[in-house]
Amino acid sequence: MESTGIQRGQVRVTDVQNAKRMIAVTAALIAGSSIAAEQGPAMVTVPAGVYQMGRAINYGYGDMDGPTHTVTLPSFALAANEVTLGEFRAFIRASGHVPERKCNVYKADAKWFIDPQRSWDDPGFQQADDHPVVCVSWRDAQAYIKWLNAKTGKQYRLPSEAEWEYVATIADLGDSRNGGAVTHAIANIGKVECCGGETGDKDVWMHTAPVGSFPADRFGLHDIRGNVWEWQSDCYEAEYLEAPLDGRSRLKCSSDGYHVVRGASYGDGGDYLSERLRLRGTEDHGYFTVGFRLAHSIDAAPASSATSAAIASPVAQMLEAMRQRNVEGIDKFLSRSIDPEILYYWGETVTGRPAISQWHKEWFAESDWSLEPQKILHVYNDDRLALVNYTIEYIKSADRKFKIFIGSTLVREDDGWKVARIQQTLLEGPK
Repeated sequence: MESTGIQRGQVRVTDVQNAKRMIAVTAALIAGSSIAAEQGPAMVTVPAGVYQMGRAINYGYGDMDGPTHTVTLPSFALAANEVTLGEFRAFIRASGHVPERKCNVYKADAKWFIDPQRSWDDPGFQQADDHPVVCVSWRDAQAYIKWLNAKTGKQYRLPSEAEWEYVATIADLGDSRNGGAVTHAIANIGKVECCGGETGDKDVWMHTAPVGSFPADRFGLHDIRGNVWEWQSDCYEAEYLEAPLDGRSRLKCSSDGYHVVRGASYGDGGDYLSERLRLRGTEDHGYFTVGFRLAHSIDAAPASSATSAAIASPVAQMLEAMRQRNVEGIDKFLSRSIDPEILYYWGETVTGRPAISQWHKEWFAESDWSLEPQKILHVYNDDRLALVNYTIEYIKSADRKFKIFIGSTLVREDDGWKVARIQQTLLEGPK
């Protein structure tokens, strides 16, 4: 080993300077975390939309996470990052809250168990203040939110699982709907075969990574997949029967004391990264792979009749072009769209103007069909985002009629409202 030139009992001036510098940096990090905690996190506005939530899957315990159902969500805000250790520490110091030491851990030779030595400030592995806090219970998250709301005057909350799945589905970082995957290049994830941390590509962390270390998704959100599981506001039910259809949280379930966690962690891979998969956690327990992220609602006044007409106009023009099999009309509509995407009710997704235009040309070339658009059912909007819902009747023959629900998300730019996304859901008709 090379000599450092430092003998016992001697301290160089540079060492003192470096020590002071490190103390200053640490103090700045703590102060920054305190300020960030008390001012609230950076939030990202998620556009209103309609999507199909859930899918009945048998993981070996019978069908779960279904049935598939259509959810209509207003616009809402979601924190760009998970709550950090530094932010949670600032809350503990300011509020005096004392979390229960019920941190669950998992070892290869044992099931989940509470390790009384683990806690939010000592989860069993090293964390800096910019890592997501773990070993916090659902109740701890609620206490943090209550404190932050009192500090900021805002109304933060945990997201509903409908909101989380919407984000994971629509802004899917791995684009799994089109055959992509969540990999170590874009997320802090673990082994495909349960369970444990694993490094690879840009993922150099066996445990948690600093929030925001990986690319944001299409909405600007970081770590929706991997890093840590995230508590949701919903109580846990194995199925979606009687679940809200408007994006709100489920508040009553058949078993009390359990809440949903979503998104997988640094120790998970494979199916755990699915946007559909959901697990349950005991509300007064923490887990060394579970943290949380904040959300809040966005109030939007009902649209005026004039605004409604302006929003509905591009959608009405597209419907009329489809009814008349007018390729030029479709192209004109697409020229006033923003990177459009259409999800058809049978599962196919078509993205981009050229692909959508070509799809319609091929469809218009088919014979023996007609289209009967119905009136617009609802128009919702805030300052820059809008949702138009309507139904159409697609007629192939006297005994083959399809009633289709369509949700269109529009974005307002300087020259008007433009369609960004359309999703179809089959309401009635032959399978």
